[in-house]
Amino acid sequence: MTVDNTYNKLIDTGIKLFGEHGYDTVSVRDIVNDSGVNLSAISYHFGGKAELYKAVVIYLVDEVEEVLNNLDANSFVTLDSKNMETRLREIIWAFHQMFLSRNGQSRLKIFVRETTSPDNNFSHQYFTNMVNNVRDFFYKILGAYYTSRDEPTDKIDFVICVLMNMLKNIPQQQNLPLRCPIDFDDVFERMIHLILYSKI
Repeated sequence: MTVDNTYNKLIDTGIKLFGEHGYDTVSVRDIVNDSGVNLSAISYHFGGKAELYKAVVIYLVDEVEEVLNNLDANSFVTLDSKNMETRLREIIWAFHQMFLSRNGQSRLKIFVRETTSPDNNFSHQYFTNMVNNVRDFFYKILGAYYTSRDEPTDKIDFVICVLMNMLKNIPQQQNLPLRCPIDFDDVFERMIHLILYSKI
């Protein structure tokens, strides 16, 4: 998806501003001022604000798909139980790290906003398909892991729900003026322990 540095700046700024403020309240001037590019660059690369937002949506969905492909569910299911345990911890951490990186909160806000959209607009459909792919990925690896441990797989829906809701809560937790006394890393570690070892 790399075209040139200006294109990438606009995508990065689009993620940040659309995530923080929503589509309607962000103007072309806001995007230009934040990115430091020339006003004509938006028209040149995208045609306008709507097309930039569409490009941001495609970029984010492709980014998640690339992460899932690199995490490689097909290789995971060939591991023995002990190695699955180690790899599952790495996978969950890598997946969450994407939303703790630069503009991670904005990514999440766009995901949450668009996947709960009441209409079937372009971005809603794109993000819904992406969420379904994430679910399929975790169904595959969690199903293989629990089967290898002779544990029931009917808890997978609950585990995926926990994973998704933890993602949704990251922006709120990071923005609270008084943070929860339990550190995020501790919450994450306990969640991993619950997923890996507990009889849910």
